[in-house]
Amino acid sequence: MVDRTCEDCPMKDLRKIHRLVEKRALEKLPEEVREPLLEVKKQMRLVLRGLIGHTLGERTCYEKHSAMSRQIKLE
Repeated sequence: MVDRTCEDCPMKDLRKIHRLVEKRALEKLPEEVREPLLEVKKQMRLVLRGLIGHTLGERTCYEKHSAMSRQIKLE
């Protein structure tokens, strides 16, 4: 993983550019589309984190998170 405190790291610049492009793209979307899209992004991040943790066999990460699961609604 890239150290986030590194000043000369090109990944830091790429993250900054990615956030700016994402922000501008979200501003152009209508409000009724923007909120569900942000929720899906959050859900996908959680799913990928869980999948990677499960694949690597990291069982201790589940103890840190609450036992309450969240429902995903599809329309």
